[in-house]
Amino acid sequence: MSAAGTHSDGPVPLPFDPYVSREKTRLTTVYSTPWTYDPDQVDGAAERPGDVLNLGRLARHYSRSGQQLPQVLKREAFDCSSLAFQRWSAGEPAAAQLWHFLLPSGQVVVALTLDVSATLIETIPLLEDLYYASVECAGLPLEEIAAERIGCAPNGEGQVPGFLPERHQLVFSSVDTPERVPEEDTVQRVIYRTDLPYRAQHSSICYPMELNRRPTTVGALGPYVSLVCGHQDYIENCVLLSAVQAVGSAARLREIREVAYAYVHRFRHRSTGQGGTHDRRTALEDITDGLSQLELELSYSVEVGSDIGTLVPALRVESFHQALFSAMGLTERAATIGQMLQRLGNATAAELTSVESMERRAADRRRVRTVVSVTFVTTITGTLSLLFGFFGINARQVDQQRSMFDDHYTPIYALITAILLCAVAIFGAMRLQERWEERHDRDRARTWEGTHRLLAREVGTVILDPADAPAARRIPGSRPAGGTDRRTRPAPR
Repeated sequence: MSAAGTHSDGPVPLPFDPYVSREKTRLTTVYSTPWTYDPDQVDGAAERPGDVLNLGRLARHYSRSGQQLPQVLKREAFDCSSLAFQRWSAGEPAAAQLWHFLLPSGQVVVALTLDVSATLIETIPLLEDLYYASVECAGLPLEEIAAERIGCAPNGEGQVPGFLPERHQLVFSSVDTPERVPEEDTVQRVIYRTDLPYRAQHSSICYPMELNRRPTTVGALGPYVSLVCGHQDYIENCVLLSAVQAVGSAARLREIREVAYAYVHRFRHRSTGQGGTHDRRTALEDITDGLSQLELELSYSVEVGSDIGTLVPALRVESFHQALFSAMGLTERAATIGQMLQRLGNATAAELTSVESMERRAADRRRVRTVVSVTFVTTITGTLSLLFGFFGINARQVDQQRSMFDDHYTPIYALITAILLCAVAIFGAMRLQERWEERHDRDRARTWEGTHRLLAREVGTVILDPADAPAARRIPGSRPAGGTDRRTRPAPR
């Protein structure tokens, strides 16, 4: 996008900015990246979009909400003669510019803008090259250049982390008269990046009402390509910022889903026999803490990002922003992942309650064990005190001429032995019961096994054992993988 924009002042000032009269077709591809910055550390380096892009009368709204919207981190013009493409061979672009945007979440999003002298249909091969980043500048891949400009060093394998799968392309074109408005067939060829006919009833292209209000304005959106024709320059720049926000939200949504699935895997395949209740509680608390962070990130990086009307009161900007999030499926996916996080949180909370119950039972057992131990010691000391007290009394039953080990005192020793044996038996029985309860708690099945055994019991799900699977056998008459059938074919008659 041009920094100067299209000015509305002239010999006869207009009440609004004039529509774009650009001769070239502008292609902007927005790429998500794995690179992140701490927004607090680069706050001074990032520029407000209104300071770089022409946002017209909406610039003050973007500036006022700068902490909630993308900011411009870097921008650089390329030498068009040094650009090389894989499919495009219709000449070098007239202008090329690389953008680095910083989202409020700290994500870095890259955008490449090219101005080319070609019709909409002729740009389809170039759109393919741009979408798959099949672009080189001075012999270096675009991903490597973008990483080097942002200070991303190669990893341990000597490779630079490239772009992520989430991408969106914007095609801008000027329209002077209603006769030059692209036909619906041309629109679908550009959005689907294929120069082929289609059936309109089987298309997912959406046309936001506010972008198609005038006879010379067009706005068509698909999940991966959007076409905007005949609008003002500041609207095109607002569309670019919305695409940057949407691509960043899509990347963050996928990352949240991957982490959530990792937590689900840890939760379902955990084994209660590995470690005690303390280890289980620690693992569950880690999952709970991670889920709280994921829910917060989902809310502020995805769900809130889908709302632009609260920050920028502009019908066309809000219409495109909402339609883009809907076309990319971010609204529905965010709701689905939000429910997934909520249910996993409920399951983790229930498991923590189970762990707390086990800890309470263990505490009760420790308390009973302490009481029994004290009682056992008291019984022994009391019995010995009884024995020594018996020999210390001055009575005729105690003969001072006899030894304390004389058979005459056998009944006394038998009584004391019986008391000690009863105490040992009671203590041993309680210890055995405690060991059995602990072993029972440790031997509980994993959550995965419990879930599928429940399904097997209720609906007849069959649980297979990989050890019982037969060895793979070649089907008679089939060709081996990667090879050719060398059987002798019968000669034709």
